Amino acid sequence: MKKKAICTTIAALALTLLPMMMLGGCDGKNNEKESNETVFSGEPISSSEEAGSSESKSEAEGKTEGQADNQTDNQTDSQTESQTESQAESQTETQTEPQTGRKDGERFEEVLMVEGVEETVKYEHAKNEEIGFELDYDYETFVRDQKPNREIFRSVYDNAENPEIYLEVKYSAKDADAAAASVSEDLSKDYDLTKGSVTLEGAGNCVRIEASNAKGNGGTPDQIQVAYVIPASKGSIIATAHYTFESSEGFGRRFSAILNTLEVISRKEAAKLSDNQALQAIKNYCYAGNPSLKEIEAAGEYPVNWEITSSSAQEIVVLYAAYTGAQIRYYIDPVTGETYVTEFVPGITAEEERTSESFNVRDYLSE
Repeated sequence: MKKKAICTTIAALALTLLPMMMLGGCDGKNNEKESNETVFSGEPISSSEEAGSSESKSEAEGKTEGQADNQTDNQTDSQTESQTESQAESQTETQTEPQTGRKDGERFEEVLMVEGVEETVKYEHAKNEEIGFELDYDYETFVRDQKPNREIFRSVYDNAENPEIYLEVKYSAKDADAAAASVSEDLSKDYDLTKGSVTLEGAGNCVRIEASNAKGNGGTPDQIQVAYVIPASKGSIIATAHYTFESSEGFGRRFSAILNTLEVISRKEAAKLSDNQALQAIKNYCYAGNPSLKEIEAAGEYPVNWEITSSSAQEIVVLYAAYTGAQIRYYIDPVTGETYVTEFVPGITAEEERTSESFNVRDYLSE
């Protein structure tokens, strides 16, 4: 009886504890699941997803690098183009021998505004490679006379043999400073000079020497000269406008317009004069100045003689012993032909003196 009561008690206790054990087991599983969720914060990332993430990251980095490369390339291209343009502009600005493309003697027309009225001007292009220049001139107003080592553009109304209104363009072997000094020295004998630096549209900077006042406040001279000394390779170009006081306003402007078209070009150097050429040219010059000289020489009544007294690469000197007893020497530049003259008269002058006479001996080679 007592044994049966104990069994009944144990069974009752078991029935009481069984639901509690079942509840405890459910709580344990839930706690384990919660622990797993806390560790992984959701489902684990697979290896394929890791690769995808790496690829996305690489693509993003690639895009960033690509954009940077593109920006660098664009900047490099822009810098290269800018440098190329700058070089091209620099080459254009430093070009010393601009070419118009026109041939010597080519004619063309331009419409200009003169005092508010359109005027068609007819031009001819003059190009001289021996002197080293080219320019445009109004061929209805000027006549072009081509001579060895110089050119003359004279008024159509002027005397061809002794022009008063003309532009002379010639080459000098002297540099611009030395040539300007030489021109000033010659002009200062008869004029008070105004000298300064100017810029011509085609030729650039040059020295301008104006001779418009007679020497010693002598007033306005009948003949006005304005010389432009322009730097050139191995020398200079001297362009001198000659005109009268009465024509100074009109022709002064016309000459100025022509000079603004002048450009310096490559020069073909002429062969140096030989001693025989220089001697014969001086004879021709003397014959031209004194037509009766040939007859005097042929008659033999008065002594007339020419001889070369010295000769070098820089200068040839020809002595003319005149029938008057004067000793006249001609100092010739064998390259350019430019010549100046001195005179000595025994018993009258103390020494050899330079005269105002000068010319280009090449003008008399073919006489």
